[in-house]
Amino acid sequence: MATTSGHDDDPAARTLVGAAAAGATAAGDPPPAPQPPSRSARRFRLREGEAVADGLRRAARGQLADSSDALARATDRGELDDAVHDTRKSIKRVRATLRLSRHAIGDAAYERENAALRSIAGRLSQARDARVLIDTLADLERRFPDELPPAAVEGLHARLEDERQRAMAQLADDSDLAVTTRQALEDARARTADWDFGRQDFAAIAPGLRRVYARGRKRMRAAGDEPRAERLHDARKRVKDLWHAAELLRPAHPKRMKRLARDAHEVASLLGDHHDLSVLREYAESNPQLFTDMASRETLLRVLDRRRDELARRALKRGRRLYERPPKQFVAQVQRGWRKRVGD
Repeated sequence: MATTSGHDDDPAARTLVGAAAAGATAAGDPPPAPQPPSRSARRFRLREGEAVADGLRRAARGQLADSSDALARATDRGELDDAVHDTRKSIKRVRATLRLSRHAIGDAAYERENAALRSIAGRLSQARDARVLIDTLADLERRFPDELPPAAVEGLHARLEDERQRAMAQLADDSDLAVTTRQALEDARARTADWDFGRQDFAAIAPGLRRVYARGRKRMRAAGDEPRAERLHDARKRVKDLWHAAELLRPAHPKRMKRLARDAHEVASLLGDHHDLSVLREYAESNPQLFTDMASRETLLRVLDRRRDELARRALKRGRRLYERPPKQFVAQVQRGWRKRVGD
């Protein structure tokens, strides 16, 4: 959507890329991006006949290019909001790729790249976090209309929307952030060429896959033993690593890995919703002035807790099934499928 002249003075109508492009000749602006990969080359999946190491580099570059492009295309507040969301998702996929590759590329390279990507995502977190809380509250209102009439949460909703608008305006109007974010994404994309796996076959990632699966299994069991918000959130992060690993390794067994990715995604989504509700609960508890009376706030807290308990039960039940196999057996099965269908 093109920005009209009527929005020229609206900071939210200026985007990360628009701000960078306006000063393209200024010192310190990022250099022109390298030739972006084609759409097919960006696919987050290894290919048959492709060396594992080459495929992981390609998949990571594709996600980083997608992030840069999403920010480049945003020309209004709504598009920028979506671009921030898509960028953070892409960065999570690249970080999951790094965890899968950690044993092969070494701790030093892993720590360097993981820290760089975490920093990029952190720059965009305020705008994204505000949107998540609004969406979480809206979902509760849809699910429990009789218990949460609009008047009961009107003040909370207004405050969250105000924070989101201010965060988006600040993001859109910050030309320094525009330059540094795009530059950081391009730098990270260029550095993928330096990821040295030592070898090209499946054995390069077998230890990483085992670590990803074993850590997730351990975190899920810990959450089952004591389903506190912190433990469930830890389990969620590790489940997402398994989800993205299954996406990448689809050729090992297309149907089975597709099912694994779907199941892991479902568990991660349940745990993600639980986490968002926990954050919203903390926010509501910390801001009692946003409610017309204590009864309204207590009603919201009860609804939040009931919904959280339901999500936790469903996530833990599915999570136990997801990690039912021992790590060694799981990796051996994936590796056999890979060698049978793809080769070394």
